[in-house]
Amino acid sequence: MIKPSRTLRQLTVVFGAALLLAAPLRAQDASLATASSRPVPAAVEAAPAPAGPTLATASVAVRQMTADANAAPAPAAAGGQGRGTALMIVGGAAVLVGLVIGNGAGNAIAVGGAVIGLYGLYQYLQ
Repeated sequence: MIKPSRTLRQLTVVFGAALLLAAPLRAQDASLATASSRPVPAAVEAAPAPAGPTLATASVAVRQMTADANAAPAPAAAGGQGRGTALMIVGGAAVLVGLVIGNGAGNAIAVGGAVIGLYGLYQYLQ
């Protein structure tokens, strides 16, 4: 088995660390804030729903679910992870494939995958 060069191993470690550190940054995104994070006046708060089983749900019959007039609308589906995430995944896969292949061609594939992954990280953080 051919040993990868030292700089390629360092590049792989840096790229892997960047991928691991990118996920917590997504939690800082302001667009992910929900309405529950804003303070609600005490007069507007509704009574809490009962916890546990209730007599109304203790039957085995089929019931039609009715929509609550005060219920919040369901959020729309995100529709996928996004282009930045996809580029990071493809770049990471290319790095791994390049390291498995080895030699000059494998190193070129690994470096190309690292470039693609870093560009995906850049788009993901924008």
